[in-house]
Amino acid sequence: MLILSGSEIDQCLPMADAITGMKQAFAASTSGTADMPNRTVIPVGNDSDLAIFMPAHIKDSSTASVKSLTFLPDNENYGLPIIQAVVLVFDVSTGSPVALMDGSRLTAIRTAAGGGASVDLLAREDSASLAMLGSGNQAKAGIEAACAVRDINSVRLFSPTPGNAQKLADDLSETKWCPEIHVVDDPDQAVRNADIVWTATTSSTPTFSRASVAVGTHIVGIGSFQPSMIEIEPSILNSASIFIDQSEACWSEAGEIISARAQGLLDDDQVTELGEIILGLHPGRVNDEEITVFKSVGIAAQDAVASSIALDNAIGQGFGTTVSI
Repeated sequence: MLILSGSEIDQCLPMADAITGMKQAFAASTSGTADMPNRTVIPVGNDSDLAIFMPAHIKDSSTASVKSLTFLPDNENYGLPIIQAVVLVFDVSTGSPVALMDGSRLTAIRTAAGGGASVDLLAREDSASLAMLGSGNQAKAGIEAACAVRDINSVRLFSPTPGNAQKLADDLSETKWCPEIHVVDDPDQAVRNADIVWTATTSSTPTFSRASVAVGTHIVGIGSFQPSMIEIEPSILNSASIFIDQSEACWSEAGEIISARAQGLLDDDQVTELGEIILGLHPGRVNDEEITVFKSVGIAAQDAVASSIALDNAIGQGFGTTVSI
């Protein structure tokens, strides 16, 4: 069995490949060629602490995967990651486990790549400015994903922990692909006139106001994944075109979607799976004034495709440590 560390996942799952892969994952979900039962969520420890298990197999793929992760918000107080995960990959022809991967890095990359796929499909072609709300691993990967599909020349970054935002800005200043990042002290200041707004938080309350959103904006919401989490003001969904990763998952887990429906702001037929655009079943954005929203809670098909890409690249490039179990 091949063991892949987080740094090796970074090498074996480049963002461009991941974005292409996430389009394949969303298309598989929409077309019904992805077998993925609803994720199993088990409360552990404190009320907000969770253990989550996500199995999946894409039809005709040579591998199946299961991601096991923990979500412990208080870890941030102890200098530990909020989300820790591993992905176990099986060869479906033999049933043998063939790889064990750092699921935290894989999740960060594949989640951001899913948002990047939505930017590629839905953001205006001339989009050049990005507002990022959040300063963790998801925010870092999200900035990379947005820059991979649009010519971003301005990034405004907000975090309720300013020190974390500045550290992220400093870290990214050392990369060749990232434009200058401006850390701001107000979320609406970040969002105002931004072409793309990206939320990567675990907030239980909206992270910015409806009034700060300009016409033609594309909004990416990838941080919240439980009914109690709401990053995007539900009233925004009433006047925007809403795209999601998977219907069943979002109607049961996306706090924004659930809240908007409860308030009578959103009906089932007002949301569209991103896979429908990829499959040619929906036109996507129809004009430059339209506000578009992509809400993702993350689906196991993304892990299945991402782990397959990482495994293939690892084998081809000689990454990883082989162990016998």
